[in-house]
Amino acid sequence: MPTSRTLSVAEELYLVLHYDPVTGELLRNGKVNGSEAQVLSAAKLVDLIEGGRVAVERTRTMREAIVATEQVSDDAALDEARALLWRQSKDRSITWGLSNLGSSTLLVAGLVALGLVVEERKPLAPLTPLGAEVLRERREQLDAAWLGEPADERAQLVAVVLFAGKVWRNVYLVRDRSEKDSTVARLTVLTERAARVGERGKVIGRLLADAVTP
Repeated sequence: MPTSRTLSVAEELYLVLHYDPVTGELLRNGKVNGSEAQVLSAAKLVDLIEGGRVAVERTRTMREAIVATEQVSDDAALDEARALLWRQSKDRSITWGLSNLGSSTLLVAGLVALGLVVEERKPLAPLTPLGAEVLRERREQLDAAWLGEPADERAQLVAVVLFAGKVWRNVYLVRDRSEKDSTVARLTVLTERAARVGERGKVIGRLLADAVTP
């Protein structure tokens, strides 16, 4: 991927939720609704867990609390989320995280800094040529994961979070009932498998249970 760093799961999710992979234009007005905010929160938590910046631990007051470490990130959006957790005066649950970590402001700023989005305030600008290239590359992998074909682990994780958060229809408009049923069946298996693996699995499982239906 021709960028200065690998995109986070949250950044990939923002791109696929908001931009057309063919034209590079905004799919909507750039605003994040409640369901998308939960999904972005889950993605940030997964990124932070995998980077060793937060952990899901049993504490004195909670069976599963998200605990921030002192280690900072090189990604402003993720560090904002970690810092918010760090400042809490009491233990916070995964459900709390899903409701409070979904801000997209610094996500967009990060995409601008990477040269993927044009820096405009209103309306939000389309992708740059580089951004469109990156999105098409990632969508190819995501499409493969969607169809049950070989795909990289990142694309599978993005597919799982989209499905668990019940926003996959924002990206894939499946009109044929048999196709929809087979897609749901595939993603259900993939999601249930992911929800059983480690700390990030706990986040995916909680997202699956708590997700708001759009």
